[in-house]
Amino acid sequence: MDAYLDKVAITFHSHYDALRQRRAFKSRGVDSQLVPVPRSLSSSCGTALLINRASFDASALLDDIEGAFEYKEGAWCALLRP
Repeated sequence: MDAYLDKVAITFHSHYDALRQRRAFKSRGVDSQLVPVPRSLSSSCGTALLINRASFDASALLDDIEGAFEYKEGAWCALLRP
């Protein structure tokens, strides 16, 4: 799970929403990676975006996210659940 340290996983209701968010991040210069949703998190579509924790800005998120989670002390912690 070291790959998730200092990362935020953002989950979505659909693949389309994940792709829209990725484009929005790209236009702001935020690097993101499409990944399968970690098993301990649920998601309607199974796709998540990983971004660096330092890049996380809730105001940059589109309306159609399922949640945003940070990996701390061996577990995912909710940062945002609309």
